[in-house]
Amino acid sequence: MIASINPESSPPHAQRAVAVAIPVKNEDQYLGGCLDALDRAAGRFGGKVVIVAMANDCTDGTIAFLQNWRPTHASLAWSAVSLLPGARHAGWARRLALDAGADLLTQDTDLLLSTDADTNVAVDWIVRTVAHIDAGNDAVAGRALTLKADRASLGATARHRLDQLGRYYTALEYLRAHAATDAHDRWPRHFYEGGASIAVTQAMYRRIGGAPTPSVAEDRALFDRIRDHGGQVRHPLNVRVFTSCRVSGRAPGGMADAVARWIDQPVDAPLHETYTVVAALSPAAARTADQLSFATLPAAIREAQSLIRLTRAFQPPEIEPVRVVPIAADDSHALAQRDVQFGNGLVPAFGIIGLADPVDQHHIPA
Repeated sequence: MIASINPESSPPHAQRAVAVAIPVKNEDQYLGGCLDALDRAAGRFGGKVVIVAMANDCTDGTIAFLQNWRPTHASLAWSAVSLLPGARHAGWARRLALDAGADLLTQDTDLLLSTDADTNVAVDWIVRTVAHIDAGNDAVAGRALTLKADRASLGATARHRLDQLGRYYTALEYLRAHAATDAHDRWPRHFYEGGASIAVTQAMYRRIGGAPTPSVAEDRALFDRIRDHGGQVRHPLNVRVFTSCRVSGRAPGGMADAVARWIDQPVDAPLHETYTVVAALSPAAARTADQLSFATLPAAIREAQSLIRLTRAFQPPEIEPVRVVPIAADDSHALAQRDVQFGNGLVPAFGIIGLADPVDQHHIPA
């Protein structure tokens, strides 16, 4: 068990014990970067952190890597399992990892986090996540950006398409945020809920009876269950992870499948879950005919940006613009360690969050 941290000997943000759950399947290409990034984040945090890797049905070098990897700041607890045929999917892989992490926590105030094996968390990922939990939230959904090396390997056409999607989704997020009614989750915020950055208190995880296990979209199902049980979920911009944009993933129907489809589809083919501005802002009324294509997407971007200009004309920013790192760089990039203001020229993560001029972000304390 992980003992709770002694408040008298730990920095304020490190008074919660933390377990980070990672489902792992054939990830020897990315796992080293993932674990090293988590270890750096544990060092920045300063409290007790255990990384819980649940290897399922691995046939590559994953097990050997886990046997030999040695952390500096965190501790590592890993297991290797073989899932039954009907349970060989992301839902059960995530659930087993989260349950193993939760079993190592002793206090309701302790924190259960989760990320993906192809993801590098920012060095301040744990510290900033804990700060949002300390502010009264039960769960935190971080934002996922893309690894620079992976983006470069996709080619110019693919990067241009993902850039367009990023600009459009960012503009939509700004418009949605102004219509949001949750007082605890105002702009600046994002709307992404993915397995790359999950955090929930031990108390809330026990209250909901553990993570749901659908074969796809298990991450969104988890946050839905938290809300169904009265939990408060925060979507901050400053909780960041950097994930691969590979086109061959581990979970059918996951992000890798979406990226592959976006890259290869004909210019006039309907875009998956990407609708006109009106339909996107009123999803219950969206129709198949409202789906955009890469041919119609530029006009939709201009329409969304025009609405943002109108919104800002009647609702001028009340506080200073936020300064955040450029999402064109991964966390090991020199720029990722200092603040850079949002503005033109930065490449958005593929639709998860990004920037779209003239979106004007606002500043909130970390």
